[in-house]
Amino acid sequence: MERVLPSQEMDQINALYEQALNYNRQTVYFPVRHHSPACSYHLQKVIETYQPELILIEGPTNANKLLPYLVHENNQAPFAVYYSYADQAALLDEEKGKYTCYYPFLDYSPELVALRQAHKLGIEAKFIDLPYEQILLNSERGKGIHEKNRKKNYNDDYLLDRSRFIQSLCRKENCRSFNELWEKLYEVDGLYQSTEVFVKNMLAYCYLSRHDYTEDMLKAEGCLAREQFMAQEIQQALNQYERILVVTGGFHTSGLIELQSESLPKLSLPKVKEKDTGTYLMAYTYKECHQLNGYASGMPYPSYYQTVWKNILKRTKQPLEASVQYYIAKFGKRLREKEDGVSTADSIEAMRMAIGLAGLRDKVECSLYELVDGVKSAFTKNEHSRLLQTLDQLLVGDQVGLVKETLHMPPIVNDFHSICKKYKLPIQTVQKQEKVLDLLKTKSHREISRFFHAMDYLNTDFCVKKKGPNYVKRIDTNLVRETWEYRWNPNVETELIQHSVYGGTISEAVSEMIMEKIKKSSSESHLACEQLVYAALIGLEPLMKQVLPTVEQMIQQDGDFYSLVDACHHLHFLVKEPYLFHIEQSPYIKSLLIQAFQKAVSLMTAVANVPKDDENRAVEAMKQFYTLIIDRELSVHTELFVVQLKEILAAKEQNPAIAGAVVSMLIGLEEWTEEQGVEKAMSYLFATGEAVTEAAAFLKGLLAVSREMILSNQTLLDGIQQMLNDISYETFLQVLPELRYAFSSFTPLEINMIAKRVAHWHETKVDSILESPAIDETVVRQAKNLDAAARRQLLDWAILK
Repeated sequence: MERVLPSQEMDQINALYEQALNYNRQTVYFPVRHHSPACSYHLQKVIETYQPELILIEGPTNANKLLPYLVHENNQAPFAVYYSYADQAALLDEEKGKYTCYYPFLDYSPELVALRQAHKLGIEAKFIDLPYEQILLNSERGKGIHEKNRKKNYNDDYLLDRSRFIQSLCRKENCRSFNELWEKLYEVDGLYQSTEVFVKNMLAYCYLSRHDYTEDMLKAEGCLAREQFMAQEIQQALNQYERILVVTGGFHTSGLIELQSESLPKLSLPKVKEKDTGTYLMAYTYKECHQLNGYASGMPYPSYYQTVWKNILKRTKQPLEASVQYYIAKFGKRLREKEDGVSTADSIEAMRMAIGLAGLRDKVECSLYELVDGVKSAFTKNEHSRLLQTLDQLLVGDQVGLVKETLHMPPIVNDFHSICKKYKLPIQTVQKQEKVLDLLKTKSHREISRFFHAMDYLNTDFCVKKKGPNYVKRIDTNLVRETWEYRWNPNVETELIQHSVYGGTISEAVSEMIMEKIKKSSSESHLACEQLVYAALIGLEPLMKQVLPTVEQMIQQDGDFYSLVDACHHLHFLVKEPYLFHIEQSPYIKSLLIQAFQKAVSLMTAVANVPKDDENRAVEAMKQFYTLIIDRELSVHTELFVVQLKEILAAKEQNPAIAGAVVSMLIGLEEWTEEQGVEKAMSYLFATGEAVTEAAAFLKGLLAVSREMILSNQTLLDGIQQMLNDISYETFLQVLPELRYAFSSFTPLEINMIAKRVAHWHETKVDSILESPAIDETVVRQAKNLDAAARRQLLDWAILK
C-alpha cells in the first residue's frame, strides 16, 4: 500500500497501526472486510499470537443470546441472524412500519471464524454493536440500513465501495471495480504478506476511505452512534480483562481507536418494547449471500471463496490458483454434460490464459477475475451469455445452510407445527404428501384448505395446489375439490421466521400483510379486492370486516375502467360464494359491487376506440362485465349500461373488436335482434379496400361475447366464407391471426359442427378438414438423424456454440 500513498498519509497510518496491532497493549483492534478469507486467515494468526481473554465482535448485542448456536457443531453455514422491529410506538414515523434485517455468516466470515476460534480455545466472545432497532432509530431515513432499494443487511461495506479514494485507487491499479481492487490488494497479495503488513494495509485502505465522509454524513448513516456504543462496550470490558481483541469492519476501526482516548458521555437510547423486536437464527443460502444478487455487503461468489478457504485451511500451495483450476475443470465438465461442444483443450487454454493474465496484472496468483476473463477468452467467443450464466451459477453455488440447534423459534413457527399436528399433516419426513380436500362436504377439509392457502400466500414452499379451483384468476371455479401436494423442508421455517415480524400466528401474519397490501393499493381498487379474495380463501372474516370501508373509499376514488371491472369480478365471486367461505359481510360486499359496477359503467365509453394493441384486453374486460349484467341474482340496473353501449356504436371512431363485442351484448340484452347483428357483421365482411381487414377484428369481439351466433346463424357463416373467397392471398394472411383468435374459444364439439357446414359448402367430407394424414415414422426418424448430423457439423465449424 505504501507504493500508492504519500509519505505524510503513511505516517498517520503508522501511528494508527501502533495503536491497533500492538500485542503489548490491553486492546488489539483487527479490521476486517465481511466474508473475506484473507481477513479470516490473518485473524486466526492474531488470535493464536495474542491469546486474548475476550473477543469483542461487531454485531448487534441482541444476538448475544444466539452465540452458543452460531458455533454449534450441528448448525452448518451459511446461516443468518434475522432481526425484526415492528414500530408500534411510531418511534420512526407515523406509518408504524415493520423492518427486517439479515446478518449472514459463511464459514470464512471473519466474525464467525473469531467466534469458532473463541469457542475452541475457551475464550469469551460477544457482540458489541447497537441492537438492530437502535441502529434504525439512530440513522436518517434513506440512509444506512434505512436506504431504499437495498437489501437490508447488517453489514456496511458499501461505505467503502462509494469512497472517492477507492474509486481513485481503482483507476490507479487498473481495476474495473471495487471487488477486483480488493481481491488484488488483499485476497491475493494478502496471503503472501505478514499479518503486520496486512493489517497496516487494511487500516490505510479503510482510514483513507473514511476521510471522504463528513461527520454529518457519518451521523446520518448511523455510524457515529454505533461507534460510540461499541466504544462504551470496550471501555466496560477494560475494567475486567487484560487482553481484549476487537474485531470490527475496517471502516469503524479508526473511529473506535480515536474514541478510546476520549471520555464518552453515555449514549441515550429510546426505550423499545421487547415484544416489538425479534432475533432468530435461520438457514441461509449462497445465492442470498451473493453480492450481485442484491446483497449489499461482503465478498461476491461464495462458492468460489469457500473453495479458497478450504484450500487455505488445508495449506494448499497456491490456494487461489488451485481454486481457479478446480472451477475451470468443473465448468468444462458442466458444458460437456450439456453437449455444448467444448473440449479439454478449451479448459487448458482458459487456465493458461488465467495464469498469463495474473502475470500481466502483477498478481502473485491468478484468482476470480482471471478465472472469469480466461473463460471468456477460451470458451465463449464474444461473451456468450448462456455460458457465462453457467459459470456464474457455479461460482455462486447452491449451498443451503442448516440450523438444527437454536435458542427458540418465533411463535409463528410453533403455530405452524400446532396446526400440522391438529390436522395430522405429517412433517417428520421430506417426502411429498398429497391431500385431496372436499370443500363443500367436510368442515375440516375447508380448514386445511385455508391453512394451505395461507402458507402459499406466505411463499413458504410448503405446499402447492395441483388441482382445483383458482378463485383469484377465476379458473375452474365450478370445481369443489382441491388436490394439494405438501412437504416439510428447512426453507419452510426460514420463510416463517422472515414473516414473524407480521404476527405471532400464521393468520395474524397473513392479516397484517393483506392489510399492508390494501393500503398500498391506493386508488387501484382491483388490487384491494383481490386481497379480499385471499382473505376469504384463508378464512379471515374479522379482517374483511375491518378493511371493507377502506376498499369502499378506493372504489370511489378509482377512475380506471379496467381496474373497476376486475374489482367487480372479485367482489362478484365473494357475493356468489358466501356459504363456501362463511362470509358474513356479504350484504356489504354486494353494495360495494353495485358501487363498482355503476362507476365502471360511467367510464365504459373510454374503450370505444382503444388502440389495436389494447383491444384484446378491452374485449375481455367488456366480456367479464357482461357476465355481471346477465346474473339475475344481482339485479343490477341495465338502463345506463345499454345507453353506454349504444353511445359506443354511435361514435365516429370505434375499434371494430369493441364494436363486435357491443353488438353481441345488445343482442343478448334483447336491445337488438340477431338479424340486426348479422347485418352489422355483413357491413364489415363485405367492405372494400383496407376496411375489409377490420372484419376479423369485429368477428373476434362478436364471438368473444356470444359464440352461439355462428352456430345458430347460417347467414353469418356464409358471409365469412364469402369474404374468404373474395379477398386476396395477402389480405388473407393479414386477417388470419385475428380469425384464429376469434375461433379459439370454441369447444371440440362446436368446431365439429362448424366443420360440417364448411364441408357442405365445399362439397367435401368433415375428416378432410379436421384431420391431416399422419407422417410416416420412417420420415420422422430420417429427419431427426439429418438434424443431428447438421448440428454436429455446425459445432465443428464453430457456427453453433
